[in-house]
Amino acid sequence: MSSFVSDPRDFYQVQNPPPGTAIEPTELEISQGFAKGPNPDPLPKLFQPLKVRGLLAKNRIWLSPMCMYSAQDGFATDFHLSHYSQFAMRGAGLVMVEATGVLPEGRISPNCLGIWKDDHIDGLRRIVNHMHKYGTIAAIQIGHGGRKGSTIPLQLYGTRDS
Repeated sequence: MSSFVSDPRDFYQVQNPPPGTAIEPTELEISQGFAKGPNPDPLPKLFQPLKVRGLLAKNRIWLSPMCMYSAQDGFATDFHLSHYSQFAMRGAGLVMVEATGVLPEGRISPNCLGIWKDDHIDGLRRIVNHMHKYGTIAAIQIGHGGRKGSTIPLQLYGTRDS
């Protein structure tokens, strides 16, 4: 993990209201034709908060996990911070981090995130703290590739014949 950015909160200002929050248009926006009138009541379900047991998401815009194959020995990189943070900064209610290996042998590829060492926690915590700054719930997909887990980085497979 790079030590260049100590805390991403030093570089971003929190917006009020946060992205993803439905707001009423102003009279000026209505008079200039940017809005037709007040928001519909009730708001579309997509923009309504959702409570699941003790967890309250600010909206129902949730990001599914995507395998990015960009980790180094299971460690989250600056790429992961910027990739996942962009969705929080734009107002997603929940962002689920990609399949994260519980054992190095069980990763989908050698470039998958890992959580088999305590040392992995700091990089993941950095991402979570940044998402929480924007009111986004952070989730993680725990994974194990089973017997099909890869030991060869995808970029080493070469190209396919057409």
